[in-house]
Amino acid sequence: MDAPDCIGLTLAEARRVLAAGGWQVHNYSFTGPLRPLPSEEEEGRVVRLRLVGAGRVDLVLAYVDTHHQ
Repeated sequence: MDAPDCIGLTLAEARRVLAAGGWQVHNYSFTGPLRPLPSEEEEGRVVRLRLVGAGRVDLVLAYVDTHHQ
């Protein structure tokens, strides 16, 4: 069984979609030097999903600070 396509979703949205399909986020990390504040991690966008075990996935997220000028 393949994990649902979560590319482009926020971490929060991806967690909901994956959980609805019986999948669990095992681990996640962020690309690049820009890191969100802990309170903003759920806004990171999924750019990669990798199966790591039965019903478990790792996610790579990109974070774009849209408030920075």
